[in-house]
Amino acid sequence: MHSYGIVHRDMKLENIMMSDDTDIAMPKVVDFGLAKMVGPEETANDLFGTLGYVAPEVLKKETYNKSVDIWSLGVVVYALISGALPYDSDDKKELARQTIEDPVPFDIDKFDNCSK
Repeated sequence: MHSYGIVHRDMKLENIMMSDDTDIAMPKVVDFGLAKMVGPEETANDLFGTLGYVAPEVLKKETYNKSVDIWSLGVVVYALISGALPYDSDDKKELARQTIEDPVPFDIDKFDNCSK
């Protein structure tokens, strides 16, 4: 989608579906309701995305490009491996603060389920 100039802007676990229930299923990105066409040298600055998945530059209201989807995909991979999002809080302001200011937590104990 990025090669076509599409920035999804809401990549999250709920927006990635598998093509079928076999071992060779292909992931499919769904829900392009917040997507935007962005040219190669173009940026956006709209505040879109889901807290917990959204990139820090979006929360800081900075300009961004397709890299925000890469951040969100990293959050998805983190969640698949660890079983939890890297940042979590019931307080929206705290969750935004964590995303902007805190380093991504890599507690090896969280990732123990990878070897099981």
